[in-house]
Amino acid sequence: MTYEMLQRHAEDMRRVAVAVAMGGRPEGDRALVEREFADLPDAFGPLLDLPDPARYQGKIDRIDSVLSGLSTGGDGHRANPQLRDLTGALRNWTGPAAERFRDGFLEPWPAYIRNQYTVGLVLRQALEAQREIWVRARQDADQIGEQGLGAMRASGDCTRTEWTITFTVLASVAAVAAVPLTGGLALAAGGVAGLAQIAAATGPQDAPQTTFSADDPVEVAERVREAVTRLRAGIHERWEATAQALRTTGQTVRNRPELFGWQ
Repeated sequence: MTYEMLQRHAEDMRRVAVAVAMGGRPEGDRALVEREFADLPDAFGPLLDLPDPARYQGKIDRIDSVLSGLSTGGDGHRANPQLRDLTGALRNWTGPAAERFRDGFLEPWPAYIRNQYTVGLVLRQALEAQREIWVRARQDADQIGEQGLGAMRASGDCTRTEWTITFTVLASVAAVAAVPLTGGLALAAGGVAGLAQIAAATGPQDAPQTTFSADDPVEVAERVREAVTRLRAGIHERWEATAQALRTTGQTVRNRPELFGWQ
């Protein structure tokens, strides 16, 4: 089963639920049983249009282009030679105007560039984290559909049915690493240590597992709905963690534009 087949398998789950529930019952009960499970496919509705993780790559590539233009070396990017050439050329300029320019702009220039680079890096990390959320959310939705369908088929047996869902979205790396500001401006900012919060405490967590059990198709349907609700809550939790890191970054930029040469 794949994520793209989720809607079809949700309908298969409804069909199997009706078939199992009808076992041994008179045909006159069919309409009642059909109504009992009619909305089961709708439970998957919020999971049918999750964003395509592949669409994030273009945005990440554009951020990489910006980062390469701001790079002074390190973090996987080659140093932009134009930054070094500009600094070298202006250091030979003399006179009062040159001194004011050097003190007010040229000397803090490396810190400006580094801090602007940091903003771009935080955005890149956030995009990667969000992409990972949707990769795992799709996997989990697929898992709920597949396991739920199997449980529904087994619910006609005489024994209680059990199945386990691993919610991998809750283990996604939805943390944006803090990157320290650099240079004298960072020290003057009263101990500003970074632009982003660590959104997921110590980083990636172990994926929690939840075991569901049911005696009949009605209980299986209830447990499936619970699993969908839990997945949606996990998506929101991870997304909010990343969003909080971005809000913190934005607040830093708005409050201290001088750290970035934006005065």
